[in-house]
Amino acid sequence: MRLLSPAFVSDTEGASWHTRPTSSASRWCASDSTASAHVARRRPPTPACDVVTPRVALACGAAALALTSTAHAQTWRVGAAFAADVWLSPDTAGQGIALADVRGRGLVGGGDLHLLYNTDTLQVSVEDVPLGASRLRFNAALRGEALIAGVLTNHFVRARNRSERGLFASYVLATASLKWLPAERHSLELVAAGRRWFFGRNGDASAAQTTLPPDAWVFEPRLRYTFWNLSAGVREWGAEVLFPRVTGVAAGVELGLDLRDDTTAWGARPGDPLRRNVPGAAIFTARQWLRAGVQLGARVRLQVDETASWGEGEDDLTRVRVGGMNPYVVAIPGLPWPALLCERLVAGQVGVHVRPSLAHPHELGVAVAGGAFNDVRRTGALGDFDGAGGAALFTDLRFGRWQVYARVGWAFPVAWLDDVPHVSAFAGVGAGW
Repeated sequence: MRLLSPAFVSDTEGASWHTRPTSSASRWCASDSTASAHVARRRPPTPACDVVTPRVALACGAAALALTSTAHAQTWRVGAAFAADVWLSPDTAGQGIALADVRGRGLVGGGDLHLLYNTDTLQVSVEDVPLGASRLRFNAALRGEALIAGVLTNHFVRARNRSERGLFASYVLATASLKWLPAERHSLELVAAGRRWFFGRNGDASAAQTTLPPDAWVFEPRLRYTFWNLSAGVREWGAEVLFPRVTGVAAGVELGLDLRDDTTAWGARPGDPLRRNVPGAAIFTARQWLRAGVQLGARVRLQVDETASWGEGEDDLTRVRVGGMNPYVVAIPGLPWPALLCERLVAGQVGVHVRPSLAHPHELGVAVAGGAFNDVRRTGALGDFDGAGGAALFTDLRFGRWQVYARVGWAFPVAWLDDVPHVSAFAGVGAGW
């Protein structure tokens, strides 16, 4: 099993929802603008208060106020998590996550110092630095990801891995953003980012079959709007909490532009039926996400995630990652991580969370996910859409500072999967201090 990072779940990626309140030890790297969730994600907006999010949105009302009150009592917060997302049928393999997150509150000009290690990723950032006016916040980050960025070492076609088409991908990224809180629960963020890509062949790749992407410089501006009205306990925003429990609603939209200094086509050679990596001179992206939760009595909670994306001129460096059950993708139970790389999609997941005993905080339940995705056969037919979906059984166990997760999923049989059963599982553990 390989240990892999959140595979391009940048702010725009279509991974789940990518949002966290400001003072949280976010497991999502601040402001990665590559192929979503998405991931994912994104960030939440805060009301007109001093607590703002470090990434795609700003912070929320009740959670932000709670975080503000605890920040004075606790300057440092540490979170850690380990997880594995594996597929069991028809092939057996998997990928892992190892995460350590350290946040020092209020240490840099009134903002946070944030240190993050996530499997193959290192990041140092300053977040939520107030700029005179109470409604403006500044964020900046340096990040590097080595060898397995975007999970490009895997190359799935119809959910079967064609590892000979995989490649090693690395980058360094510098980003800065300015967030404006025009009103309670709303935020606007302008991001400027510069990235340098580096690529190499993995052990299975054949030079006769594929060409590598060019080592390119990229300018990645983003404009984000976020509405944030979620409620959750303070601990739900720790990096160690892989699946936060929420009620209320949050939503966001991001518009993006990628400008590369080299847009040479790559991947499959001309004439190959799998040729589809022909990036445009300018890559345009529009991503949208929503998360909501509602309490249905003392024991039952309904939670909903939704993601939509439309892109022009994209390639596999920026496309949204779909498949798997980890927090960094558009979840499709039963499919491997990531079975699909798509720029045009609408997808959602509905989960019913049941608390068997009111004396304990444990939850179990069932989730159903699905959507419409373009070019599922990975042939370059960007205007063709097909469906994918699946169902999962899950547990979310809480033991004080510890969280334990287990999920098993089955993908619905559809023609493009050759009607072969696809089964996957996810397991994780996290703790915060």
